[in-house]
Amino acid sequence: MRDPDKYITRGEIIAKLREWQSGAITTQDVWDWASHRYHSGQADYDDWEDETSSVAHEMLGALDSLDMHFILVEDVSLHLAFLATPLGGFEEGLRCWRAAQATLDIAGRKLQLRDDPIYSLYCN
Repeated sequence: MRDPDKYITRGEIIAKLREWQSGAITTQDVWDWASHRYHSGQADYDDWEDETSSVAHEMLGALDSLDMHFILVEDVSLHLAFLATPLGGFEEGLRCWRAAQATLDIAGRKLQLRDDPIYSLYCN
């Protein structure tokens, strides 16, 4: 039987992002959840395409470091789009996700978030 703390599904991540988007949970809640799940040991994901390609793995890693990457609730739709990548489409999905992230105004976010305790460490 799979250890639920070590097995992560796209559906679980989608549900957590939707909770965040709806205001049911906070950024701190998402970050804590992702950090616990990402660092719970030898995690396994439901969507491995090969030994290194998993949308769920990439997404959980990003949420674990949301402070460093200035990920905001406003970005949920681009993450949901990545999580909707069909199996077998990892490379294209990753390319599109990174391209969408590249359009975000990180410099503006650094100014906006400089007093936010979650993000402030990386705003210098």
